[in-house]
Amino acid sequence: MASDYGDEAGSKMIDDFMRFGERMGERAMYARAAQMQRAFQNATRSAQELTGDRMPEGDAPEWAKLDMQEFQGIEDYGAIKGIIEDRLAAHSVSSAWFPDPETGKEYLLFRIADAKEVWQSFDELSRETDDACAKAAEKIREQHEKEPSRDRDDRTLDERAEDAREASAALEAERSTTKALSKEPRFQEMRAK
Repeated sequence: MASDYGDEAGSKMIDDFMRFGERMGERAMYARAAQMQRAFQNATRSAQELTGDRMPEGDAPEWAKLDMQEFQGIEDYGAIKGIIEDRLAAHSVSSAWFPDPETGKEYLLFRIADAKEVWQSFDELSRETDDACAKAAEKIREQHEKEPSRDRDDRTLDERAEDAREASAALEAERSTTKALSKEPRFQEMRAK
């Protein structure tokens, strides 16, 4: 799967969508993919603004921070962080995560010199999201076809009701033949000193 995208981020994205889709359903998986795609697009625009083309030389900061609040609002934020880290690593970007306890936000810190690679990474993730989600949905369907759900009983309601009546009658018959155990109260001697 990693060969589909040339790195582990694509494979992680498909696996992440599969886990989420199996747990929450296909519709929720597509909704989450749309949220992720919007967040990747917004992060791309934010990182593009930091490319340094418009920054004056001299006292220019060496590091930049990218607000990850939009990603934090998406379910399973930890898995999304792993996908982002893998894509940045594929572009040889060294980055760090900085949680701000005062605001509750988390930031992605990276060198301004790497801003172009950062926005390219987010742009790639944005473009790959739909395809990864579709592949995950296809794999989930294939798994369900191979292993039909055991939760569903294919018998008719009348057949299941008849089986339930037979089981109930068997339990009643068993109950009447077994001797009920009765326990007498147990007396204990109490001693005092």
